[in-house]
Amino acid sequence: MPSLCPIQVRYTTVATLLALVTAVVIGVSMDLAVRYRVRDEAFLNAEKTTLWWSAHVRVGQLPHPIPTSAGIDLIQVVDAGGRIVNASLQTGRAPLSMFRPEPGNRVQRRTECLPDERCVLLVADRISLDADSPVVYAGAAEPSILSTHDLEYAIAASALLMTVVSGWLTWRMTGRSLRPLKLQCQLASTTSHELRNPIAGLRVQLEEALLYPDQINPRDTIQGALSTTERLEAIVEDLLLLARLCDGEPAPSEPIDLGALVTAEVGTPSHTMPVHAQVTGDVWVYGSRTQLIRLLNNLVSNARRHAETGVTVSVTYADGQAVMAVTDDGAGIEPADRERVFERFVRLEDGHRRDATGSGLGLAISREIAHAHRGTLRIEDSSRGARFVLRLPLMGGKWSAGDRMP
Repeated sequence: MPSLCPIQVRYTTVATLLALVTAVVIGVSMDLAVRYRVRDEAFLNAEKTTLWWSAHVRVGQLPHPIPTSAGIDLIQVVDAGGRIVNASLQTGRAPLSMFRPEPGNRVQRRTECLPDERCVLLVADRISLDADSPVVYAGAAEPSILSTHDLEYAIAASALLMTVVSGWLTWRMTGRSLRPLKLQCQLASTTSHELRNPIAGLRVQLEEALLYPDQINPRDTIQGALSTTERLEAIVEDLLLLARLCDGEPAPSEPIDLGALVTAEVGTPSHTMPVHAQVTGDVWVYGSRTQLIRLLNNLVSNARRHAETGVTVSVTYADGQAVMAVTDDGAGIEPADRERVFERFVRLEDGHRRDATGSGLGLAISREIAHAHRGTLRIEDSSRGARFVLRLPLMGGKWSAGDRMP
């Protein structure tokens, strides 16, 4: 299977480019639309003003100076010789434009740049068809949104922000979507590595039995092969259980007296290393009895491997939670390794030395069982040895007897 990181990079790159193209198209369209709207509105107001005062010129009722309104503060009446006949106070002494509309096209829009470097959105209206007809000019200074690039800068910044956010969201979403595949790839890689050694050992035993039939006892070969097969079977069973737990496959659930379960499981002497149970009160939880027994046995087996004289399993409750602690009196676990030991196939040097046949999946399975029961499993500080603490919701808290486990 190809590496998943390039897939995430590829998807993110494509999505970012698409977002960039979309942002550019939307930004250009918005820029043109805004500019057109502002320009058209300014010209429309100027045209209305021009037509209004043209009518007053025709009837000879033009006030002096010409008053302004509707944001149109530049108004002039200019005769055929280029002389200003009347104007608003803001226009100055120079004509706003030397352009004269043709008789067949009396009203025209123009953008004129004045000597003081101002640009004006201007409408010119020829009063009549006569050759010496005066012209009424009306307009206003070009708005800053048209005369500067501030609009483009704002749109570009918004497009850049949209592109960056789109790329970041795509990276997060693809990473979240690919995370199960990454975990599966990591699990497949780790599993193949862990299975390679026992399979290689089994192959060597069988090949030696075939190559040297007179020197190797077939019974010893078969016993060794069976031992290796049992280890492979245990690894496969643990992997299947992990897969079911990770997939959230529901298990039969029931009210469980956690203290009674611990007392029953550790009360049967089956090992040279003693295990002591300490139960405080009635501690009831809701969950799978089989899975909780598996969790308990995993923790106790791990504690027995590292203990010097004995193991203690305590059950109590605090803050609405059932608390089960498995403590040994061994060397303990360094703080830096307290999370790593819950990873799949991780075995510390001391644990591998004490038991070379373990699969390295027991603690990973135990934590998954805790999570399946909406609880936690952590290693906490202890005066001596390692202390594994399981915390589960008490019955009457988050769960009731009619609920099902997820």
